[in-house]
Amino acid sequence: MKIGIDATFIGSEKPTGLGVYTRNIVNELLKLNDDMVLWSSDGGGFNLPQERMRPVLERFRFLGQNRFLVRPVWMELKFPALIQREKIDVLFSTVPGGMWACPVPHVVSVHDLTPLAVPGDSPKAVQLNYRYRLGKILERSAAIIAISASTKDDICRFYQIPPEKIQVVHLAYDKELFQPRHCPEVLGNYGLQGVPYILSVGSDMSRKNLLRLARSFAALRNHSHCLVLAGLHSPEVKKRLLAEAAAVAQGAELRIRFLDYVRDKDLPVLYSGATLFCYPSLYEGFGLPVLEAMACGTAVVASNTTSIPEVAGQAALLVDPTDCEALAAALDAVLDDAGRREAMRAAGLKQVTSFSWQRAAQEILSVLQGAVRSWPARHPPAAD
Repeated sequence: MKIGIDATFIGSEKPTGLGVYTRNIVNELLKLNDDMVLWSSDGGGFNLPQERMRPVLERFRFLGQNRFLVRPVWMELKFPALIQREKIDVLFSTVPGGMWACPVPHVVSVHDLTPLAVPGDSPKAVQLNYRYRLGKILERSAAIIAISASTKDDICRFYQIPPEKIQVVHLAYDKELFQPRHCPEVLGNYGLQGVPYILSVGSDMSRKNLLRLARSFAALRNHSHCLVLAGLHSPEVKKRLLAEAAAVAQGAELRIRFLDYVRDKDLPVLYSGATLFCYPSLYEGFGLPVLEAMACGTAVVASNTTSIPEVAGQAALLVDPTDCEALAAALDAVLDDAGRREAMRAAGLKQVTSFSWQRAAQEILSVLQGAVRSWPARHPPAAD
């Protein structure tokens, strides 16, 4: 079976989470089925030989990163002919995308539907793409892969796609990187050596729920810890977070620290050094930081919403993220009980063994094979 990989969204910039997913899945799929062609603007990180790589959007390089604005039109007008020329058996789009009229069975991965579920966190153009274009692509696809049961439910809810067309295949994490790591020097570089802290990782998008986290932190009985927020946060959001904490308890704002940029290799040290990790997000397609924190042996307090319970299982303390009193009580309960933290640490390390890129690739390959087998039945040849 010849697999075509639609990685046309990847450019030469530092890979996003979607890029990391694509590279891991493709490299694992390659071990199972080496007959593969990949379309991308940047081949870095893929284990495919160069002759299997197909550069895209080359004539638009003069636009820089803006060349990806022409990608949807290019996908509809040019990509189908390239697919037919390669004689692939199935096309796998690793992110929500592709084309309306794919000439071969088309399988699409959907990570979340944030532009529809939390529209304020996405640009208008992305909202319109999800509302008007993606639905048709998914409707006409041979199969859909959702990275969580929660995302599967969203696909059914927003697009009225039959559930039997959607296969849940969970993400995984980098097992070589995310494991318990203790390095005083790295903590010192971030000003955290010897400082007890609660860690949270994420951007300042509204769904990350950081304002409620700031309020809950300020209300803690245990005032010896700092709250460390790792991720990009605008000056305006930082100011609001500090004001929220100060409004609950004067001086609490002085114990909130922002780490705007953290190197990937330092993240495990930050996870491992935290007394606990808190992830109060209102909406997630998966919630990978929860998995990463547990893999580093850190107790986790997180939301009981969307996909997070799937990832955390019984290993984390899950609470209503809209209830600041409940969130503060959960944080206090874990901070005050070393025995409970150790039990959560052990449960988390066990929970993460259920997730692997190898398993995900095997499940995706099965979906691709099924799409090829069912294609004639779904699209019978036209009568003469």
